[in-house]
Amino acid sequence: MTRAGSAAAALLALALSAAAPAETVEGEQLVFGSFRSEENARRWAAELEHGLGREIRSERVYRDDGVWYRVRTAPLGAEERRAVEAVAAERGLSFWVVRGRFDEPDTLTSSARAPAAAAAPAAAVVTTGSARTAEPGPVAAAAPPESREDDAAARSETYLDVGLQTRSYAERGLDGQDRFQPSVSLRLEYHRAWDDGRQSLTVTPFVRIDQDDRERTHADLRELFWTRVGDGWELHVGARQLFWGVTEFNHLIDIVNQTDLVENIDGEDKLGQPMVQLSLLRSWGTVDLIAMSGFRERTFPGPDGRLRTPVEVDTDRARYESGAGRGRVDGVIRWSHYLGPLSVGVYHFSGTGRDPQFALDLSGGEAVLIPEYHVIDQTGLDAQLLVGDWAWKLEALRRSGHGDRYHAFTAGFERTLVGVLGSRTDLGLVVEYMYDQRDEAAFDTLFEHDLALGGRWRLNDAADTTALAGVIWDVETDEYVVTLEANRRLGPSWLAVLEARVFAGTEPLTGAAALAELLDGDSKSGFLQQDDFIQLELTRYF
Repeated sequence: MTRAGSAAAALLALALSAAAPAETVEGEQLVFGSFRSEENARRWAAELEHGLGREIRSERVYRDDGVWYRVRTAPLGAEERRAVEAVAAERGLSFWVVRGRFDEPDTLTSSARAPAAAAAPAAAVVTTGSARTAEPGPVAAAAPPESREDDAAARSETYLDVGLQTRSYAERGLDGQDRFQPSVSLRLEYHRAWDDGRQSLTVTPFVRIDQDDRERTHADLRELFWTRVGDGWELHVGARQLFWGVTEFNHLIDIVNQTDLVENIDGEDKLGQPMVQLSLLRSWGTVDLIAMSGFRERTFPGPDGRLRTPVEVDTDRARYESGAGRGRVDGVIRWSHYLGPLSVGVYHFSGTGRDPQFALDLSGGEAVLIPEYHVIDQTGLDAQLLVGDWAWKLEALRRSGHGDRYHAFTAGFERTLVGVLGSRTDLGLVVEYMYDQRDEAAFDTLFEHDLALGGRWRLNDAADTTALAGVIWDVETDEYVVTLEANRRLGPSWLAVLEARVFAGTEPLTGAAALAELLDGDSKSGFLQQDDFIQLELTRYF
């Protein structure tokens, strides 16, 4: 076993050893309401996670009258609970206090309630798969009552977000592209529920208009799906967005949706994927069966865009290993569950891989890259263990289809320091290690043996100010990337988001040298060395 593999095994052993006693440890959680509809529960959890600066979960509760979805915090220590209660009370959020393990959600010990207030507009949620990819909007003022079915189950809701974005680069691009790149985006979400919340329709179109990059000017139907909820099962038909994973700096196992690379280089923006998803809800876990067709090709910046490859990617000539091309039916089966403070998910995917391999083509007299999509089989694992103020995280996969079978993982932890220096500010220390068995032969990632160090800052103020800063360092080549993501609400309807990336640690490469390194070299970020940027986006929620 390699040194990296030994380190991962030791880290996993430590996490599992800590999990054993933690399963029987009781803690207190704050409950912010229950829903019949999982969609509505996830929306509320996404709003609260942003507004409170704490992890908020939506969990299934099995009662005599059927399945409910309860929105609650993770187990909290006494000091952390007081901090969350203070912020919740400041915002007029209703909550209840429960004691017990996460897998015993009905052990009610208190009916404490914060002062109620009139409800504010709900946040606009980009995906129902994970709170991680939710667009934070205005925080609602009061949670739905515990004993009542959610109001949204019987009405329509429409949200509109308008974003104004500017990117400023430190230098001109590879081919002299401008240093200033403005754009505007619009995202509409329509949600309609009926049949006492058992059926619903969600429609989420997205449009961006970029001043310089014609490829970044694009439209996508992020979501268009119908949901039917039954006793112990859920059916979703249509285009959806799902996110799987727990780590911060490298979303290794996320496989369902294609990356919308023209939106952002961090891989968190996704295209809608047509699918049929059946979720079987059981006390021993949830089983998701997913069939997908209508493959979505990755987007790439155009000749006038930034953060692009040394030569243009010709997406019109994409190649497929499967004879069915985009019409191939891909499949996923996934099991997920909470075991006390341990959340775990395991899946197997068989289908066309979302990461293309590039072939250099010179037949037209000008060099272009042609994306090639191969059929793969991938088994993935994500796990997160909460022990006090510690969160241990692991994502791992094993894949075949791109040459020899290989494995990769991202493992690490986050330690939260509550009330730094006696203030209301919290500081999370994030450490992650990324490993890929293919080493420099890994064509689809910059992270083969990289160490990420970061800090998550939550001011816990009325404007919900948060920031995540970090550095990802290649321990073999000394290349590194400095990242910053921060956001702050400006009044009840505006959100300001600041992002920055700095690429360093190697010589800037252009032209043939950059292309050679990209296709077969040690310095995979050489062509990005001129693309340091800072980005500001103001979003108005209607």
